[in-house]
Amino acid sequence: MSFFVDALVRVNDVPVEVQSVGKFATQDEACTASKHGIDEFLLREFKPGMNARTLFSRFREFGPILVIFGELGKPMECGGFNATQYAMLRCEEIVRIANSDSLAVSQSQQA
Repeated sequence: MSFFVDALVRVNDVPVEVQSVGKFATQDEACTASKHGIDEFLLREFKPGMNARTLFSRFREFGPILVIFGELGKPMECGGFNATQYAMLRCEEIVRIANSDSLAVSQSQQA
């Protein structure tokens, strides 16, 4: 069985276009592709000094809505994967990593 991932591209929180992300041999691969699409968007949108709430708001308003389909064209769940929860966690991780990197650079400049 094959799995397909499509992304609904939003403008001002309104889906305006469907883009094919790809065809995958396993559901796990399709899930990984969905996570990768979320990560790409968040990393592209993140700006220094941005907090997790603002980054997540950007995702909710402009980020892709990723949908996994089986061969019969029915949307499928991805083993407990929730794109909204994943995006929230990744926003927090991205901000935390950026802040720790900024702190390390600041401390090395003071030395």
